[in-house]
Amino acid sequence: MTGAGNCGSRAPGAAPAALELKDVTQYFGGLRALCGVNFSIPAGELAGIIGPNGAGKTTVFNLITGVYKPSKGKIIFNGSGIDGLRSSEIAARGIARTFQNIRLFKELSVLDNVRAAHYARMDVNPLEALFHAGRHRAEEARVTRQSRELLDRFGLGGSACELAKNLPYGLQRRLEILRAAGTSPSLILLDEPAAGMNPGEIGELMSFILRLKKELSLTVLLIEHQMRLVMGMCSHIVVLDFGMVIADGTPGLVRADAGVMEAYMGRAK
Repeated sequence: MTGAGNCGSRAPGAAPAALELKDVTQYFGGLRALCGVNFSIPAGELAGIIGPNGAGKTTVFNLITGVYKPSKGKIIFNGSGIDGLRSSEIAARGIARTFQNIRLFKELSVLDNVRAAHYARMDVNPLEALFHAGRHRAEEARVTRQSRELLDRFGLGGSACELAKNLPYGLQRRLEILRAAGTSPSLILLDEPAAGMNPGEIGELMSFILRLKKELSLTVLLIEHQMRLVMGMCSHIVVLDFGMVIADGTPGLVRADAGVMEAYMGRAK
């Protein structure tokens, strides 16, 4: 297992890093939320961030996606620094995310929710959109076609005309992930995707995420409290506690780490 000081290193021949955090520290006023966070996620990996409530997990996601600018340190995506960029610029470079609380356009159809994500990649200027020029119509047709194909491919095609709010909870979660995938990212961040799900729904979600990762060639980083999902899917786990990395490695190594057990279970008396 690697520690906080050297976990950004990579063995010879390993996949290049899609994402690297180097000595990332974050303050909110006088409160230190993160302290010297270092980790690296190889391209094509499905990795997880775990830790007790308040450990700093969502702060990490907010820094990666430009909601906050790090107080200190560097965030590198595909070899280029992204810390300090606007959220829209980071999304355009290929990072998408979901949220712990589902954020769908619930009064729009399933199809229109995915179309909304594709619009971020439309190649038209404002005048073409205003006057519905030929290239705008062609782009609209492309967006609709690609959105339907994505829904069909991952099992939601039959619900394309349903309002998003009418989908069962588990399907709303999948729709939110598909909408994020509609921006054509190479890295997708999933914030507690299994929150509120029963065991059967969690199993279906695991299969869905694994298939999405494989077929769309994604790197996936997730925050999750469901250990069945984390241990069953992730090849790499980063553990945070009080804003610091206390473990970073394979599920087997993390599961056996004394510091992780203490963080979750408390110090033995």
